[in-house]
Order: sequence, then C-alpha cells, then structure tokens
Amino acid sequence: MRSGSVDQRIDAASFLGAQRVVEAIPHLRAALRDSVTPVRTRAAWALGMLRAKEALRDLIQILGDKDRDVRQIVAWALMQIEEPEAISALERAMASEPDAWVKKDMERAVRYLRQFDGEADVEESRVRGEFF
Repeated sequence: MRSGSVDQRIDAASFLGAQRVVEAIPHLRAALRDSVTPVRTRAAWALGMLRAKEALRDLIQILGDKDRDVRQIVAWALMQIEEPEAISALERAMASEPDAWVKKDMERAVRYLRQFDGEADVEESRVRGEFF
C-alpha cells in the first residue's frame, strides 16, 4: 500500500476491503495518511467493509479531511464499524461541515450509531438504505 502507482494502491485497497482481508488492516490504516485523495477514500471504504474497530481513531482523525469524498466515506465507514464512540466526533465534524451532502450523511451515521448507545431504536435497513 505504500508503493506502486496510484491506481495500484487504489486497486489494492479495493481488493482488500472487498475480500475482507483482516490482515491488511494495519496497511489500510496507514493508507489513510496517503497524499492522494482517492487512496485515502478507498482505504476508508475498505476499513468500513472490514468493520475494523481498531481503525476507529484513525478514521475519526480524518473526519476533517480537506476532501469531501473522504469525509463522506469516513462517515459511512464509522457507521459500518458500529461503535457509538464515534458519535461525538461525528457531531463535532457536523458542526463545521461545509458540504450539505456530507453533513446529511454524518447525521445519518449518528442516527444509526445511537442504537448501539441505547439512545434510539433505529431500523437498520432503513437508515443504511438512506446512505448514498
């Protein structure tokens, strides 16, 4: 994930997430710091697919990424991981989110995650279906 062309790094993250290769989690976490936006986006997607709880803090750190696509996929990934610990970080990010679509996805993620915090009973398929 640290070497190869941009396309190779994106393809690697896509493959690892789609195939649920849990051994790749440390490499995907490192890819969240890649200088190339699509690599960061695909790494966040893969970590969401893997429901990588150990990547929670890494994902929270890039909720303020300069790119809207990264922020949007991170909100989705945090929803997939299903840890209510992400709620406060998502709420903070929403407060300063300039993009209306990303903000809406962050709100959906918070609403979904609240069921794991005992704050609400959310129908999973309905909330997940609203995302994207």
